[in-house]
Amino acid sequence: METVNVAVRMERQTRDDAAKLFSELGISTTQAINMFLKLPCPKERYRYYLSV
Repeated sequence: METVNVAVRMERQTRDDAAKLFSELGISTTQAINMFLKLPCPKERYRYYLSV
């Protein structure tokens, strides 16, 4: 499967804290983001979050 680069801006402390947590869990930040984005979520749920 083809991969792409994604750029995200966040506070340095947030990134560092997350990277530390993911490291303790034995995964990389990239793996954690991919896992989150692949979570099953019906489109109906998006309507609620996007309408708020």
